[in-house]
Amino acid sequence: MNRKKAFIGILSVIMIMMMVTTGCKPKQTAAPAQPKETAPPTTTVTPTETSLPQNESITNPSVPTPATPAGNQADKVSLASADKGDKDKAEGEQTPPATKPNAQTKPKIEIKSPYTQAKPTLLGLTLKTSAAEITEKFGKPKEQFVMEDDTDPITVYDYTDFLVGFDKQNQLHFVDVRSADVNPGLNGLKLGDPVDEVTKALGKPDSNTSFVLTYKATGAVLKLDIDPKSQKVNSIKLFAE
Repeated sequence: MNRKKAFIGILSVIMIMMMVTTGCKPKQTAAPAQPKETAPPTTTVTPTETSLPQNESITNPSVPTPATPAGNQADKVSLASADKGDKDKAEGEQTPPATKPNAQTKPKIEIKSPYTQAKPTLLGLTLKTSAAEITEKFGKPKEQFVMEDDTDPITVYDYTDFLVGFDKQNQLHFVDVRSADVNPGLNGLKLGDPVDEVTKALGKPDSNTSFVLTYKATGAVLKLDIDPKSQKVNSIKLFAE
């Protein structure tokens, strides 16, 4: 009986040890499978074509722009002038017109010494008067120029309505009336009057042609040009002999 109990106890110990051994043995677990590396999806980029406006092209900055032919310069100038005219017109419509400055005052002519054969004058001016006296009387001329002459160049002062010329001694050499707005001091005769009025104002001329009436005076000659068609005075000059 004791042997049986001892055998059962030994058997029980063996079984317990087997169970313990089996229970303590670690279970081998399969290693987790490594995920396969998948390549990122390839995206194909298709270049989009940008449509250009009609009549436009892409200019390569590395290629120099061809020079404009010289023959077109006149056209460019014409276009620029047209653009400027349009711009000025547009600006004029937007802004009120500026006030124009007063026109240059014309020289005041006072006839203190009218023409006579003994003392010939025109515009009340006596020949050989100095240039300083003329500018003192009428002011500075609008324009000044020189009539070249080998022997005696003439300096001309332009006062618009009349011209006066001076010799190299700066003495008055001639007077030329250019406007009917001024009184030349010929007894009421003016530029544009009929030829019949000439003899009434000055008497019979020393020389009379279809184109010119000439009056000789002391140291001077008065010359009146006549328009053959209208038979009117279109020029009055007094000059030194």
